Amino acid sequence: MLQPIRLAATAALLMLPALAGAQSAPIKGDAILEHPLGVLASKSVDLVAAGQFDALMALRVKEDQADWKTASATDKKNWGARQKELAPTPAVFAELVRKAGELTVEGDSASLEATTSAGTLRQMFTREAGQWRIQVGPMFMSAADTAAASAPMTRVEGANLASHPASAVVLQYVDLLHAGKLDEAMARLGSTKAQAEWKALPASEKKESADFRMRTLPKRADVAKSLASGGVLLMQGDEATLNLITMTPATSSNSTGSSTTIGIPLILEQGQWKLAQ
Repeated sequence: MLQPIRLAATAALLMLPALAGAQSAPIKGDAILEHPLGVLASKSVDLVAAGQFDALMALRVKEDQADWKTASATDKKNWGARQKELAPTPAVFAELVRKAGELTVEGDSASLEATTSAGTLRQMFTREAGQWRIQVGPMFMSAADTAAASAPMTRVEGANLASHPASAVVLQYVDLLHAGKLDEAMARLGSTKAQAEWKALPASEKKESADFRMRTLPKRADVAKSLASGGVLLMQGDEATLNLITMTPATSSNSTGSSTTIGIPLILEQGQWKLAQ
């Protein structure tokens, strides 16, 4: 599911360990910009700067492309705005890569990282059907943002998650959503910013957003199952992301089944958890 990445999720990405296992020697500096993955990364930064998000999505993994096709205009707009916030400018990208870039390839996975006094760059790739695609990023955090993101992150799961106040908010949210009452959900459960943004949307975009959310978010019973087993709440300061895992049973064409992770961003306002979007 397409989700704007909030601070907690951003911090989690920046703190991921380097690729483990057998790796090729890291490619560094200017040589990265000549490598096919470096070219792909550069192109993605240029597309973000130009606001060409349809073209950017064509470079991403197939799962993201499928979500993009069904996303509402509002959700696409919000996703694009968040990419603009997170991505470095083309000039900053090139400078970071030249000064401190390291591109590491391990089988069908790869990561591009660079850390200087200006901040930290990270982008991740995966190879699908022989073609490299963007899995995450491009993402840049300034030195100040990186320091804030390095604050301790709290992980809540299992019985503690099922009884957490944030989970109660999400259960109320999906009840109202699937009852066709998204306006009421935003008024009762949305943050101050989320409410203002929702009120500013034209009716047509509200309908598109509601339809998309109803397609992608499960109903109460499935949310409750995920909260009890497999779900996780990542909290950092006043921000959090509740990650719900939904399972698709095995079929004749897919003997192992599959799972999908859906992230719901939340924010703490005056001591109460609210929907961040």
